[in-house]
Amino acid sequence: MKHQLKVEVKNQSIAVERFLRVVRHRGFSLLQLQLEAIDDKYFVNMTVDSDRPIHLLTLQLAKLIDVHQVELAEQHHQQAI
Repeated sequence: MKHQLKVEVKNQSIAVERFLRVVRHRGFSLLQLQLEAIDDKYFVNMTVDSDRPIHLLTLQLAKLIDVHQVELAEQHHQQAI
């Protein structure tokens, strides 16, 4: 399943590296990433794909000290052909 997330992260490259590592360790593939720096924050829009439940990822991202907000934007269901 594909999921679109909006994440607000502290404006530090190490913070982005940490949350991307969590994405990978939780078994999600990164399909798309858009990053915008405004003041002291990065605003990240990303699309991930996995058969695993999305809450496994969102809960872990929210626990990171550098992550200010995690929002599930929308959900796309992929149909088998």
